[in-house]
Amino acid sequence: MTKHDAMTAYFTPVIQELVKRELNFNFSPESQDSISFITNYSDRRRKKYIGGEEKEYAFTIIIVKSYSTDEDDLNLQAMNFAQGFMDWLEAQNAAKNYPVFPDNCQIRRMENLQNMPNLAGINTEAGLARYMIQCRLIYFEKGAGR
Repeated sequence: MTKHDAMTAYFTPVIQELVKRELNFNFSPESQDSISFITNYSDRRRKKYIGGEEKEYAFTIIIVKSYSTDEDDLNLQAMNFAQGFMDWLEAQNAAKNYPVFPDNCQIRRMENLQNMPNLAGINTEAGLARYMIQCRLIYFEKGAGR
């Protein structure tokens, strides 16, 4: 199982529970309630040690929700949904509930890289807004860099 497989397996159940849809990997459709996992980079070395390396796996979660130009609370609901996803991610980190990486890797933390979701785009014709959450997972890989 690759690290990409591990990340997909980790996020898929929560996505299915939240929006009853499949997780999109490395593409983001223009459809309401879609949630996508976009890889930024993997195995980026942060520090090198005698027994291995501290590395990071960076990714972006993109959430597409309905958007309104009316005086209602639809946009607020969408932002709160995206913020709730960030809160869930922080809770997983606090509980040390991490993806299952290969045996030679020890995950140290998973974190949001911002304090609120980014409104990354609006499609007024389709009535959709795209929210983006930048994240990373820090891990130690034994035997790497030898």
